[in-house]
Amino acid sequence: MIYILVDDNRIKTHDPYELVRAFYGNSKINIIGPDSKETLDKLSETIHISLQDEVYKVSLLRNNILVDFEKMSYPGKDFFRGDGASRNNTVKYLIYRLLSRNLDTKPPWGILTGIRPVKVAKILMDKGLSQENIIEVLTDSYLLSPDKARLIADVSITQKPILDSLDKNSYSIYIGIPFCPTRCFYCSFPTLIADRNNDIMKEYVDSLIEELEDTYSMMCNWHPNTVYIGGGTPTSLPKELMSKLLFHINMRFGGIKELTVEAGRPDTIDREYLELLKSNRVDRISINPQTMDDNTLRIIGRKHSAKDIVEAYRLSKEIGIETVNMDLIVGLPGENRRSVGETLKIIGKLEPDNLTVHTLAVKKGSEFILDREKYEITPTVEIQEMLRMASEFAKENSMIPYYLYRQKQIMGNFENIGYSKKDNPSLYNVSIMEEKETIIGIGMGSTSKFYNKLDKTIDTLANFRSIREYMERLSELKSRKRQKINEIEASWSKLYLDT
Repeated sequence: MIYILVDDNRIKTHDPYELVRAFYGNSKINIIGPDSKETLDKLSETIHISLQDEVYKVSLLRNNILVDFEKMSYPGKDFFRGDGASRNNTVKYLIYRLLSRNLDTKPPWGILTGIRPVKVAKILMDKGLSQENIIEVLTDSYLLSPDKARLIADVSITQKPILDSLDKNSYSIYIGIPFCPTRCFYCSFPTLIADRNNDIMKEYVDSLIEELEDTYSMMCNWHPNTVYIGGGTPTSLPKELMSKLLFHINMRFGGIKELTVEAGRPDTIDREYLELLKSNRVDRISINPQTMDDNTLRIIGRKHSAKDIVEAYRLSKEIGIETVNMDLIVGLPGENRRSVGETLKIIGKLEPDNLTVHTLAVKKGSEFILDREKYEITPTVEIQEMLRMASEFAKENSMIPYYLYRQKQIMGNFENIGYSKKDNPSLYNVSIMEEKETIIGIGMGSTSKFYNKLDKTIDTLANFRSIREYMERLSELKSRKRQKINEIEASWSKLYLDT
């Protein structure tokens, strides 16, 4: 058991907890606050965080005996943030220095614990720092490794023209299709097995179209940027239902810059389906192998082979799909750097336009977390090498990193990175990750993010995760979304009046 002992209510505990977890991996961690009556085990490791006279102190105790400590007056470091964030970062800075010294390990992401580390680089860029100055701050104050600091600095520079092009009236649409041929062992989404839910698909698509129609009406003072159809596996829908959905999208949102459909499972697409997508102006699809090892595909719950992936990719390019992304996951059970090397070798021959490299995450509600002892866990050092190999592969194939995010419970405290050929990034991926544009979520389990560009606030609204509840309470969802949009537009009017 690892304890985090906090003796002042002014000290936030969420981020310090996430940072401590980066050092101790799968160990159980318990937080004891100033009002807690819980007592420490005698045989335990404790990180004690205290604040007195504006001096933060973090101590490491083993079996109630002081081992080492770090302390710093506030503000002792310039984190270029507001008071709350800077105080939080001060605590994490001390934790990192203390634990890295005593545990002889240095997590490469330093004290960054959120899922969107690129945002920090953007804050520094907006304050006028050069790229080299940004890297210096990231390595000195945020304690990132030099390669991670340069990575997010590069990503922020790639994203800047995309984000700068978004005006206050811009919005994108996410449409969630919850059906899948099978459920992968790492999946935590509320997916439905397609073969068992054929009878509800038509009703569900009708509900999507109703919600899209309301969005078209509600957003009359806005202009659509991109539409992304994700899942699940959207191509689990029968062709006639996908055709109906795409027809409505093109009828109402014909001026969009990008229309993406995840076609992740090769066993859900054939020539006719791909031609349907192409004829309905779909310019981006994603074919997601995750791995090109047939044995691993079986373990994670896929019913197709690596050969099927190759055939689906070649067919999509033959038909003329403009951009094809491929997803990989490193850290899958039983895989090592040799496995990933073989996967990259096969994918390299296909020359995908985009490549997204995920690190396996232990997600709540997945089979992986419920039955974890059943699977072989990949060592952190092996995952780190796999990510390095993927990065080298991207460089060799003229791809640059254009978006990056992290997840809770991600293996080894690493990251997910999207690579693209030059001038071919997914606009939607940049928008959703950097939260600089309103995203209207359509469908079961989808989340809307209402971004007010004038006051830089974000509000969220989640659709119901039950398909029946989503369809039966759709009018309620539509009303709540309209209220959010009306509030944003009212704030614009007030701002103009005040000025």
